[in-house]
Amino acid sequence: MPIRRISKHVKDQNWFAVCIDLVVVFLAVFIGLQADSWNEERIADKTAKTYYTRLIGDLHAELRQRQARAVYYERTITHAEAALSSLQTSKQPLGKEFLIDAYQATQRWPYSAQRTTYDELVGVGIANAIPNAEIRSKLANVYINFEGSSITQNEPIPFRDRLRHEMLHEVQSTIREVCGDRFVFQENGQVYLELPEFCDVEMETSLVEEAVLALRAYDGFVKDLTHHIAILDTKLKSLRGYEQLISETIEILAAQ
Repeated sequence: MPIRRISKHVKDQNWFAVCIDLVVVFLAVFIGLQADSWNEERIADKTAKTYYTRLIGDLHAELRQRQARAVYYERTITHAEAALSSLQTSKQPLGKEFLIDAYQATQRWPYSAQRTTYDELVGVGIANAIPNAEIRSKLANVYINFEGSSITQNEPIPFRDRLRHEMLHEVQSTIREVCGDRFVFQENGQVYLELPEFCDVEMETSLVEEAVLALRAYDGFVKDLTHHIAILDTKLKSLRGYEQLISETIEILAAQ
């Protein structure tokens, strides 16, 4: 035992041996502490990299979802602009295509950010899980931006409620059954929505005429539809505007 050996050397007044023993004890303690420190750093680094991998997965999912949403809203805008054009410039009687465009223009896809891993990090103490302060700051800003984007994406769409209040139920039901949202299930459990690129439905001429007359009586139709297009355009720009930020963040995390 080191203590007994040191005590014996002290009794014998063998100071050189005492010094050697003390150096050996000091080195043993130092090496032990250093090994613990290296092990803790290794575990911390492994933990951080695990979270980086998961964050990258979430951000890829966010990017894919935004791209799918952008396609979705591009199609709703196309329908909305076609309906507006028919109202303002068409010299022909409004028909089935107008009803389809008006209804499809009101489709929406509610939004929520892919933030499971980030919320877990915040819950366990992100400073402990990710020691790099710059990375933590970057992630905080990214997810703050997602919160702002969520407000834009989930902004109420007044025209949707008004149009569906005015349009005949039978017409809505027919369009919805043939051309409504299609659910696309992803491997990670996410559900995407898709609108068909083209839509054609069978409707009796008398029903079409009755439905068009009902919408003709919609007071403020053109103004509401114009405002609606502006809201959709804002949603689309918000979706596209974050793609570069997400891609850059993925690259930063992958480089760690």
